[in-house]
Amino acid sequence: MVLTPDQKRRIAELDSQVPPEEEKQEPHLQPLLGRFKELTLKLRARAGSPTFFKALIIIVAVAVAGYFFREYQLHRLNFKKIIESQNPVQGFISAIEEQKRKNDLVDQARAEFLGGDYAQALATAASVTDIDNKDSRAQNLLDIASDAAVQRANREFDTGEVEAALADVRLAMKYRPQHEGAQQLSLRIAERLYREAQAHYSKNEYAPLIKKAKEVIKINPSDIGASTLLLRTNNELLTQADELLYKKRFFEALEKVRLSLQIEPTNSRALRLLNQISLYVETPDIKLRGITRFGKTPYAIVQLPNSNQPTYVKKGETVRNFKLLDIDPDSKTAKFLQIYTKAEFDISLSKPE
Repeated sequence: MVLTPDQKRRIAELDSQVPPEEEKQEPHLQPLLGRFKELTLKLRARAGSPTFFKALIIIVAVAVAGYFFREYQLHRLNFKKIIESQNPVQGFISAIEEQKRKNDLVDQARAEFLGGDYAQALATAASVTDIDNKDSRAQNLLDIASDAAVQRANREFDTGEVEAALADVRLAMKYRPQHEGAQQLSLRIAERLYREAQAHYSKNEYAPLIKKAKEVIKINPSDIGASTLLLRTNNELLTQADELLYKKRFFEALEKVRLSLQIEPTNSRALRLLNQISLYVETPDIKLRGITRFGKTPYAIVQLPNSNQPTYVKKGETVRNFKLLDIDPDSKTAKFLQIYTKAEFDISLSKPE
């Protein structure tokens, strides 16, 4: 087939045209390296211009300012207070230092909380509020750590660890006195402690009874059951002390009186019994005034309380309720025995008054 000159011209025009799809893809097919070189050349061309230098300074300044705002939490500063101070510059520096100290304490409290040390975390967070009571980060930490302490207390209570649960409840209420969960759990703890105190009473186990009943009253001062139990226990202890004193079982009587005084330290009946028993079991204010000999027998010269005259005692003799066991002239000491408690003690030569 022979082409006419016009057909040849038409075919040549079609061959010289770029297909639409290839034309659209051409910009995307440019090598990335070439574009990077082009951008580099443009930056070099503009680097010497004052506008570029100013822009670079602004970028660096903004970056530095952003760092300090993040690091020192400058947005938390009270700028109004700083400006109104007598020395705003010094006030600004002091405010930054204080803010940095608060930031460090907040970070420390967070680490302590994550480590499970709720007591220390609460104490550290509270130290931040001592500096700035409006610090929301510290207040949030106090809320979160108090909640965590109460949650742990609930688990401890459920497993029978009542004392540990009570400690965690008190920890939470120390920093959040109105914590609803802590208040509710403390009442449940008081109920269990009261039941345990009653069980101790039935077994005449007075020491744990007193401890747990007093804990109940600390939680709920108006608890009538615990107050009545302590009153009944106190009367029984003093009655037993009277009987033991009559039987000259002085040391046992003293223990009953001491338990009674744990319940009511100012009880007149208990104090009277204590004075009576002390004459027999407590160490008197005996002073060693000297050591001498009559013949070959050594004597201790002792000064008894409420006595103006010294008393000469030799080994084996008894003065009041105390027996002289030994005299050591070299160390200038005398050893006595409490005849009721069987307790031994040494008395050294007193210095002249």
